[in-house]
Amino acid sequence: MNFKQVEAFRAVMLSGSMTAAAESLHTSQPNISRLIAQLERNAGFKLFERVAGRLLPTAEGAALFADVERAFIGLHSLEKSAQNIRRAGTGRLRIAAVPSLSLTVLPRVIQRFRQENPDVAISLHTNDSPMVGHWTASQFCDLGLASYVGEDMPGVTTQLICDVPGVCIFPKGHRLSALACIGPEDLKGEEFISLSQNDGSRARVDRAFPEDRGHRKLSLETPYAATACSLVGLGLGVSIVSPIVALEYLHTGIETRPFRPQIRFSTYLLLPADRPQSLLTQRFGQLIHEMLTDVAKDWQ
Repeated sequence: MNFKQVEAFRAVMLSGSMTAAAESLHTSQPNISRLIAQLERNAGFKLFERVAGRLLPTAEGAALFADVERAFIGLHSLEKSAQNIRRAGTGRLRIAAVPSLSLTVLPRVIQRFRQENPDVAISLHTNDSPMVGHWTASQFCDLGLASYVGEDMPGVTTQLICDVPGVCIFPKGHRLSALACIGPEDLKGEEFISLSQNDGSRARVDRAFPEDRGHRKLSLETPYAATACSLVGLGLGVSIVSPIVALEYLHTGIETRPFRPQIRFSTYLLLPADRPQSLLTQRFGQLIHEMLTDVAKDWQ
């Protein structure tokens, strides 16, 4: 027996006649009769009897139909599964990200992604850029979001998705609020809250200042720009961070100003080098790119 024969048999069982079955399958009544006759020969028993002009299933036909329906339910389930995979990919997404993203814009990206894909399980792992690269290369995570890339990140492909100039942050009411733009000389003698040495932006910030170590007071540092914002809001110093982070922490009592010379803060999308992207990964990468671009548009 083949699928066309089984399909014809099911259509006759559901419609009650070969004519109606032919209409539902967009074929002719003789073709349905031929397919039913072939199926009866293959099965070795009659499927229908005519009683008072009506086509009624035999006991054997009814028993076969029960199995046919189970098979069609399974086929429908497969079709639905294929539709879900085509629409949203497989059901799990593992994301690695640096704190400057996982503590700011990334939760909103995940919120929007879940609105489109409510059944997808998501796990978010946060660490510095080298570890994000390692998790992505080892395929522990499906994608990574890093603030810098280097030669110590083999096994990943990288794409720059956001690049913005840093801003100087300081407590509300600070003397710097009188300035429209802030430079290194304006921060002379200020307590400066630095990012940790393993953050790629630390070296770029330090290069903007004179070699004289007394130019800034460097007794506070943190691995997280979000923590730097909170410390600044408490009046413990000033700092230079990505505007994407600063905008999320204005409620802590900080103000921002452009800093010159520009210090760029970048975001890179990392993907495993030897694995095709799933539909979920592609969509999430597209969303983070769109939302970062929207947040950063006023700082280009």
